[in-house]
Amino acid sequence: MTIGHEVFELEKFVWTQDDYGQMGWHDSSIYGLSFLPVNENGTAHLVLDIDYIFKWVHPIKPVRHFSFWVAPCTLVFKDTFGLTMNIDRRGGTTDMLEVADIYLVDKTEQERDNWIYDWKLDLQEGFISFKSSGFVQIVRQKPILTDEQVLTLKDRNGIGFSQTPYEV
Repeated sequence: MTIGHEVFELEKFVWTQDDYGQMGWHDSSIYGLSFLPVNENGTAHLVLDIDYIFKWVHPIKPVRHFSFWVAPCTLVFKDTFGLTMNIDRRGGTTDMLEVADIYLVDKTEQERDNWIYDWKLDLQEGFISFKSSGFVQIVRQKPILTDEQVLTLKDRNGIGFSQTPYEV
């Protein structure tokens, strides 16, 4: 992808908890949140439809504002439990929730190679905390270079929870 002198190539279209250290969700917008039942025992995946900012592009004079490489993604936290949500939308100015950051609070090995992750999603409007067996983030489209940190509904093909990655 090229606009002006800026080039960005996405290294992969599926990310997991193993990639957590190189990821950052600051200013990602949440378009939707859903619980996907996994089995009869009440286990569910927490599924988020987000605009993920892959890269912040520093302005080149005379431009004064950043540009962003953004793509719609489905973020799935697997087998969630211990969910707590505290979201206060009073006085909010947007229609979406905005991520301040996602923190890995703790990681515990239950059995050999069977981990439980303790997560906290800090939002501008509150927080969501829970435990899960990990996450997968699926990139649904190629990232787009834009002057905004969010895409239009048209650019992102609406709101969705598809777990099918974009294929080059």
